[in-house]
Amino acid sequence: MTKLDMRSGFFAVALAYILNEILGGSRFSARLMTEVREKRGLTYGIGTYLMPMAYGEALMGQLATANATTGQAIDLIRQEWARMAKDGVSAEELAATKTYLTGSYPLRFDGNGQIAEILVGMQMDGLSPDYITTRNAKIEAVTQDDIRRVAARLLTPDALQFVVVGRPEGVKSTD
Repeated sequence: MTKLDMRSGFFAVALAYILNEILGGSRFSARLMTEVREKRGLTYGIGTYLMPMAYGEALMGQLATANATTGQAIDLIRQEWARMAKDGVSAEELAATKTYLTGSYPLRFDGNGQIAEILVGMQMDGLSPDYITTRNAKIEAVTQDDIRRVAARLLTPDALQFVVVGRPEGVKSTD
């Protein structure tokens, strides 16, 4: 979990959103899903998400793993967190994420309830009425340098905290 400041405009939110999607978002190609599930089989599911709140925002995540592999999973998460903070993302990761985010966006408008929810969310977030027509262009405008800069600012090692439930092995109390 790390604290974000997403009230500084749509572009800042888009950067955090894209960064999150690459790190641990909803797709099987997310880094954490690849490293922790696909390559090592330590979990069935792992993911991260942005959580906006009244007085701040957070980048949060979750995974379920066996007690015996908890320490190994946490170490992998820390490694990917640090790697993204240091190196940013690849051109391929960014392009694939932009394609997914811009291509899946129209699918959200498939009913009156969903449209009303989107409009209320836009109003609550202070977005302009043209947001629906300008969103994808703003996502397309994001560069690797933008993501690298945001990753270096948000993914600081001291900001990463874990809440562990169970009887984990290989986890120090400071983890």
